[in-house]
Amino acid sequence: MSQPGVMDVTVKERAELALNDDFLRKAVKFTTERLRNGKKSASEEHGNWEEWRERGRQIRLHTIAHLDYYLNEFVNNARANGVHIHFADTSVEAAAIALDIAAHKQASTVVKSKSMVSEEVHLNHVLESAGIEAIETDLGEYIIQLAGEAPSHIVIPAIHKNRYQIAELLSKEAGEILEPDTTVLAGFVRKKLREKFLEADIGMTGCNFAIAETGSMVLFENEGNARMVSTVPKTQITLMGMERIIPSWTDLEVMATLLPRSATGQKLTMYMSGITGPRRTEDGDGPDEMHIIIVDNGRSLQLGDPEFQELLNCIRCGACLNACPVYRHIGGHAYGGTY
Repeated sequence: MSQPGVMDVTVKERAELALNDDFLRKAVKFTTERLRNGKKSASEEHGNWEEWRERGRQIRLHTIAHLDYYLNEFVNNARANGVHIHFADTSVEAAAIALDIAAHKQASTVVKSKSMVSEEVHLNHVLESAGIEAIETDLGEYIIQLAGEAPSHIVIPAIHKNRYQIAELLSKEAGEILEPDTTVLAGFVRKKLREKFLEADIGMTGCNFAIAETGSMVLFENEGNARMVSTVPKTQITLMGMERIIPSWTDLEVMATLLPRSATGQKLTMYMSGITGPRRTEDGDGPDEMHIIIVDNGRSLQLGDPEFQELLNCIRCGACLNACPVYRHIGGHAYGGTY
């Protein structure tokens, strides 16, 4: 799936533009090296990293080989928990389902936590075309939304920008000059987004993993915004690639060990939320209504393909980007695709 507005130039032309952008190349090099070194240190500290990595690989191989079984189990359990399940064959259909839910709720504002699937289906453009304000609440996603850009990394969406560029963007939004200091910049965004959380009609999330045995979905994050998005608004919509399934919570322990270390060098993310249906009577918070849109958009075409099925094993840690010699020179936008 290509990003809007990138098809008017070729991959070679986009790569040449990136290679001539010293600012971008320095920013990407700095962050990918930091992430790569963090992963190296975290895996070495772990001790038996390769054994756990192989265990994670076997879980993904098994799940994808039996995806119809585990997907059916997840759907049945999620529905039993009170979740509305929707299936989307294409990106257009996925966006249309989300828009239909928003229209039914007469929503005017949607707050979003980080979701690569929503980028894949160009959901923000669809919502905005219908007059619905879509606000990214992940700091990096918020920055590139202000810049009118797509993510250039699946974990660090604003990897191609430094704090001076970010300060310039946020100063325009604030209507005053903000110092290029991370504490000042994050403080402005935090204050701005708190108001949005409270007034939003719908909260929208992605899904790191879906647990088949209980019909639960799990979110990994470091900022707490996904937890706000999934608890404050009355309606929650989750967009989920159909391959995000794992069989059990025991399997999640393996993924929770592998993903943060591979992505950012952390032992754990700051927040890991397991959500099993909408708010119950005894719950203190949570949405009154929860929808999960399960997106195919070409994924099923990889099933059974000896060369491409392995793509569905990906846990979206981004470690391959941080090691890729091409990506580290040109960033993500030159590729012209979401992933």
